[in-house]
Amino acid sequence: MTTGTAATGAASETSGTNLWIALIAGLTVVGSYGLACVAPLAAVAALAALTLRRTEGLLLVLIAWIVNQAVGFVLLSYPHTADTYAWGAAIGVAAVLGYGAAVAVTPVVTSRLAAVLVAFAAAFAVYQLALYAFGVATGYAGDSFSLSVVGDVLVINAVAYVGFLLLHRVAVALALVKPAQPAATTASA
Repeated sequence: MTTGTAATGAASETSGTNLWIALIAGLTVVGSYGLACVAPLAAVAALAALTLRRTEGLLLVLIAWIVNQAVGFVLLSYPHTADTYAWGAAIGVAAVLGYGAAVAVTPVVTSRLAAVLVAFAAAFAVYQLALYAFGVATGYAGDSFSLSVVGDVLVINAVAYVGFLLLHRVAVALALVKPAQPAATTASA
């Protein structure tokens, strides 16, 4: 039997997590619209691995991807073609794989700073490699994977990641969300 205080605490934690997911998803809308097709999904994946339990982290990654696709098709007039749908799905799969990579590597790191860096490096590398593999498999690995373009995508994701991490610290300080409960150290939601 739970007490009223325990139930209120659980509801508060859930609402804080939901607020965090909604905030990051909302910022993804801004990023998706402002940067066209370069949503910082690798940054979202690394952030989710560091700040949320597994189910919630996966939910954040999926919501960010769905929001990105909605912005693309509704606001940016992406063409409704099989190729565009296939790339959209590949982006979603790549984001989930990047999240999985970040979740997998962070438990082996002992320092918080190293975990922050390793989570991002793993998420970004796997995200980009998955997209490149899809491009090769479908016969398109052109300009989108040049060092210049990948470097630009890296910068966008790195800046977004730092911003997300700072925003998380502020949200924790204001008691809007609970301190990080990384997916890598938490068995399940």
